[in-house]
This record gives sequence, structure tokens and C-alpha cells, in this order.
Amino acid sequence: MVGPDTSLLGGLVAAGTLFIVNFVFKFVLYRFPSLSTAVQGSPVILVHEGEVIEENRKKARISIAEIEEAAREHGVPSIQDVNLAILEVDGNMSIISNEYKDHSKLKKKYFRDVV
Repeated sequence: MVGPDTSLLGGLVAAGTLFIVNFVFKFVLYRFPSLSTAVQGSPVILVHEGEVIEENRKKARISIAEIEEAAREHGVPSIQDVNLAILEVDGNMSIISNEYKDHSKLKKKYFRDVV
């Protein structure tokens, strides 16, 4: 971005330019929600009440293994125990499950079933 200029001033100008462009871009996306949706997309529901929504999963190009991995990362042992799984616009997956809020109960139940 700065080319052959490796000075401190060149680096500060480059960093400042990136900061300003990011600020303007975020402001425009905030000011025009429809543009924000067009650029970033919208959240997608992948699992509802333990059932995978295949149409949404295929549109998002997410595998069952990736959903299972995200569920385990959130402390839920299987997709059937997920109340709601949402693919957020930033690429993260949110997992909601009422049964597994208390991780100590989860560990006892999960390891008892596995062992």
C-alpha cells in the first residue's frame, strides 16, 4: 500500500487512510440498512428444534459436520439437542439450547452416555 516508502510517516498515513475508509464504509452501511444487507447478507437459520433446514444449509454451503462441530463448541453434544442454530453475517454460528445451559449437567449426562 505504501510502495517503497518504509518510513514511519508512510506507515502512519497508510494506517490513517485505512481507518478513515473503514469509518466511512461502516457509517454508510449503518445509514443505509438495505445496502448493508446487500453487502453483508443476513443471518440464516440452519437448525430449528433439532431439525436441520436443508434448503438454508445448502444455500449457506455448510456441512452437517460443521454444524455438529459448532454445536459441540457451544456445549451441545448433538444437532438433535439444538433449539436454534443461526449462521451470522460475520460467519460465526450461534447455537441456542435450553437443556444444556448448565455445563456440569452436560458433562455428567454426556460422559455417562459415552462411557
